[in-house]
Amino acid sequence: MIKRQISAFILLLALLVPYATFAQQPASNPNDPIVRIKRRGNEFILKVMQTLSYLADVIGPRLTASPNAKRANEWTREKLASWGLENAHLEAWGPFGRGWTLRVFQLRS
Repeated sequence: MIKRQISAFILLLALLVPYATFAQQPASNPNDPIVRIKRRGNEFILKVMQTLSYLADVIGPRLTASPNAKRANEWTREKLASWGLENAHLEAWGPFGRGWTLRVFQLRS
C-alpha cells in the first residue's frame, strides 16, 4: 500500500515538474522595481567579471612591490576615476625593500 502511494506521488511529481518549470511567465513590466533590480544585478555581475578577468588575465600575477602590482594599482585608480569616484589616488606604503617578479613557475605532481 505504501509503495503504491510513493509510486503515485513520484508519478504526479514527474508530471507536474515540467509544467511548473516551463509554464509561461506573465509579461514583465520594464519599470517594475524587481525587474530593474534584477537587471542592475546582472549588469553589476558582468562588470565584476570583466574587471576580474582584466586583472587576472591581462595584468597577471601581482607579487608585492612588483611591476605588475604597480600596473594593477594604477589601472584600478584610473578605473575608479572613470566610474566617477572622486579623490581616487594611490597611498604610499612603507619601505618594503626589493620588489619581486615571477619569471618561471612549474608545478609537478
